Amino acid sequence: MNGLTDSQLLREYAEQRQEAAFGELVRRHIDLVYSAAFRMVRDKHLAEDVTQGVFVALSQGAEKLVDLAVLSGWLYRTTQNLAANVVRTEVRRRERERKAVVMNELLETDGRWEEMALELDAAMGD
Repeated sequence: MNGLTDSQLLREYAEQRQEAAFGELVRRHIDLVYSAAFRMVRDKHLAEDVTQGVFVALSQGAEKLVDLAVLSGWLYRTTQNLAANVVRTEVRRRERERKAVVMNELLETDGRWEEMALELDAAMGD
């Protein structure tokens, strides 16, 4: 497997589903994909998720990619796209969490206000 080009390995995987061919492609390109993903998302676990997503996409789309001139270009572009999606999702998640914290604080304040209102009413009635 080591003597084959990326195109040959991809063709073997696409046409014959040879796991060894796909494994060799992953071995050759995982460092490129992971390092690019990490630079983009700045988080080890998210970079691992992006890397896994890129190779899942490669596996699922192998038949359409056999005629690629340079596989590493496709892998890098796919990494960029998936990383951008992950970053957007994380930004949205953090914003939702921030809003939830604010809402919880408001609800807690309302509960305290009700207690204080009872005490104020009682004090004003005396």
